[in-house]
Amino acid sequence: MIAAAAVSMYIMAQNGLRVRAEPSTQAEVVSVAPFGTHVEGIVEDGWLKAENGYMSVEWLSPDDPLADFTPMGEWRITAYYETGFATASGTYPEIGTTVAHNNLPFGTQIYVDGLGFWTVQDRGPSYLGSEWCDLYLGDYSECVRFGEQYRSVWIVPEGGGQDD
Repeated sequence: MIAAAAVSMYIMAQNGLRVRAEPSTQAEVVSVAPFGTHVEGIVEDGWLKAENGYMSVEWLSPDDPLADFTPMGEWRITAYYETGFATASGTYPEIGTTVAHNNLPFGTQIYVDGLGFWTVQDRGPSYLGSEWCDLYLGDYSECVRFGEQYRSVWIVPEGGGQDD
């Protein structure tokens, strides 16, 4: 009997891909693998069996989705909540969409590793510099839970990110 060969793939699901305990959409979700994550395993019947569980191959590709993104390095990531005011760009902030950054033009889309796609719609304190961004989470307690994190950030090419 010939052993199946391991394949190397990338997660293409923009909100992450559910990793399941068994190869079935009804199986327990054991984790979520972020967009752009490199995974290896054996493919059988439409499922990739990786070390940590099973993933539907429908959301996998041999091409690295981050290859066309511009890496910006590791940034300090913070969070802010409802102010009752419009953002610096004139829009009202949206949870899971709005990010404040001091130098990137309004409308620039960024990808924050493990946290998804965000659109620059606001500004923050200038003393924080350019290797920082502030995600709009909308709720004080959520911001406290989020705290301060350091994550890799990429600029998304126009038309290359999340659909509006």
